[in-house]
Parts: sequence; C-alpha cells; structure tokens
Amino acid sequence: MFTVPWLIAALIFFSFSFVFWHFGNDPIRSYANRHKSQEKETDVGVLEDDPTTSEFLREFDGYLESINQRNKFRYRIAAGGFLIAGLTALLLSLVGQ
Repeated sequence: MFTVPWLIAALIFFSFSFVFWHFGNDPIRSYANRHKSQEKETDVGVLEDDPTTSEFLREFDGYLESINQRNKFRYRIAAGGFLIAGLTALLLSLVGQ
C-alpha cells in the first residue's frame, strides 16, 4: 500500500519541520552585563553609570530583537516548506504504486 522510500522521506521532512518550528521559538537572549565576583564594587558602579555603555546596551538589545524577529520568520517559513514537502512525500507514498 505504501511506497517505502517516499514514506521515509515524508518522516524526515516532518521531523525537519518540527525541528525548525522549535528553532523559531528559541530566541537569542538579550545581553545582560554580568560582573565577576572579584571586581571592586566601585568599578561596577562606574560601568553602570556610563551613558555610552548604557546606550550601546540598548542599541545592542534592539539589534538582537530584530535578529530574533527575522530568525523566527525564517524558521517558520522553513518549517512550512518542510511540512509541505512532507505532505507531498506522504501523498506520493500513497499514490506511487
């Protein structure tokens, strides 16, 4: 009833679709300034009060957010393509006798 190579291809495409969908749900986390425990408390305060550093961190977080939006869109498109390929392979496995 089923053509085995097309059925295997359908399973592979469906698994790729699942994986790429989950890639789209896993964003790059925003940057958090982590301080080492051996640093002096006065050095930490200077770094947080620097307007150049805080402006850079805001711009960098905005950049990461835009990358996350693009990656989510791209991974969802890829997942949809693999889903269509899997459905096509499944259909061919049913018809290909």
